[in-house]
Amino acid sequence: MLRLLKYEMRKTLFPKLVLIALLAIIEGIFLYGYKADKQDTAALGMGLFIFVLSCGFLMIGILSLVTLHKDMNTRQGYMLFMTPNSTYRILGAKVAECGLTLLAFGGIGLAVCALNFSLFEQEIKLLAMILENFSPNLVPTFPNLAALLFYILCNILCTVTTAYLADVISSALLNGKKGNLIITFIFFIMLNYVIQKILGLVPSTVAAITLLLLQGGVVLILAVTMYFITARLMDRYLSV
Repeated sequence: MLRLLKYEMRKTLFPKLVLIALLAIIEGIFLYGYKADKQDTAALGMGLFIFVLSCGFLMIGILSLVTLHKDMNTRQGYMLFMTPNSTYRILGAKVAECGLTLLAFGGIGLAVCALNFSLFEQEIKLLAMILENFSPNLVPTFPNLAALLFYILCNILCTVTTAYLADVISSALLNGKKGNLIITFIFFIMLNYVIQKILGLVPSTVAAITLLLLQGGVVLILAVTMYFITARLMDRYLSV
């Protein structure tokens, strides 16, 4: 399993390094503005950092989905399924790689943002406005940010595993059939609709942090469920 995990990490290493380098450059812009007492430059750097960080989360999920799609639809990738590893291990390594990358990326982003906001207090207003979009009871404190990050990461991981399932259905069950991509997309949308309905069952009267943790836990359980369903389909239709 560890060898498969290293293999998955190597496949997406370069774009992740590019993303980290871009964030480092943007952070340099912010620090320059802060040291030179140029508030506009510092605010620009902070805004760009949050934007690129958000896009980075999406990129990590998309990269994971793209690698699975290539493994199932190219000869070189399909060789992976001929190795003495079960589909549960192969898919598990992909899910673990995506989850660990999101966790590491999110941790770094949270630490840098906390440092930046502590240096540039004017941007606390910007952060408060962002948090209000999730819940009016959220305030810009580290526990709230950590809970929000947990919720976002679990949501992305659940979306990725849902996309895994949709892609496996497209590649295995509907391969070559007319309209398979449309059917798969509709199935993906329906699954996400059901997930949102399940999240709606979590009581909204609890504290903001508790709500985020509960909803994050629910989507994490759903992500694990999607993993087992997808692995089962791969084991039945893609194993050799």
